[in-house]
Amino acid sequence: MNFKSDNAAGVCPEIMKALEVANIGFATSYGEDDYSKQLAKKVAEIFEHEVTIFLTSTGTAANCLSLSAIAPAYGTIYCHTNAHINTDECGAPELLIGAKLTVLGGAAGKINVQDLENQILFDADIRPHASKPAAISVTQLTEGGTVYSLQELQNIHACAQRHGLYVHMDGARCANALVSLGCTSAQMTWKSGIDVLSFGATKNGAMMAEMVVIFNQELAKDFDYRHKRAGQLLSKTRFEAAQFLAYFEHDLWLKNARHSNAMAQQLAAHMTAVPGVSIDHEIQGNELFVNMPSALADYLLQKGAHFYSWGPGVYRLVTSWATTAEEVAAFGKFVAGFKSASY
Repeated sequence: MNFKSDNAAGVCPEIMKALEVANIGFATSYGEDDYSKQLAKKVAEIFEHEVTIFLTSTGTAANCLSLSAIAPAYGTIYCHTNAHINTDECGAPELLIGAKLTVLGGAAGKINVQDLENQILFDADIRPHASKPAAISVTQLTEGGTVYSLQELQNIHACAQRHGLYVHMDGARCANALVSLGCTSAQMTWKSGIDVLSFGATKNGAMMAEMVVIFNQELAKDFDYRHKRAGQLLSKTRFEAAQFLAYFEHDLWLKNARHSNAMAQQLAAHMTAVPGVSIDHEIQGNELFVNMPSALADYLLQKGAHFYSWGPGVYRLVTSWATTAEEVAAFGKFVAGFKSASY
């Protein structure tokens, strides 16, 4: 019963098989292989738009490279205070780009647009003392496990347009968000004003596969130099591309995301049936933030469950493509059978 992270899950069989097939014979290196060329066409088809793609080995690399194209060293990137680029990347965006991160609040992990507007106006008004407003980064799913609606994304884009800013999407769990919204890939990205996307597959069944997807082709100029200089132009790119091709085949990426989202809903149903347990935020993806007594949390850990403490009385549980209904049911039985009087 491992609900620590979707990163803890293994590689789904279809992708592992694709890696085995890609391992046969020889292929041209540095992105000139047939797998990489096929992938570029496939991504353009999925997003219904001309795109330029660059493969990376980590989400941090994808985020930093994406942001490097839309913010100068003297610029600022606006993001939510809980955004992954702010809390979980060891200062990599600021170190590698030089730009400043300006954090904003907002309920359920989503940027408050009025606060964003006010902060941009303030920073621009005291030029050159504040860093130049340059870009906005949204996380989809958010770090609260919630989803920006299409209207919310469009509202952020409208704010960006008013002030001449670019918009980046950190899509480490974008497949989960996409199936939750029930929209097309195009609607959630470039049609909602996204200029560049960090597209993640690792959390959703891949071994090690992340990708920068550039919609605004002005940003693609010289990006190959950024990519190489960052050490992300891997020589055996066929193994990254092969993962993505398998990921997209027969909509595996959407199937995996639907499953993990459904497991999260089942998990929540088991937990909220118990008095004294509640869930923060609406569950829109595969993450739950659960309020429960520490004694119950300790009891579950002793029973072999795995999850993270997320602050006093709050615990994060994450489901994955590999989570089974049986695991969820077993966890629910432990929750229901807990007797606080015995602790």
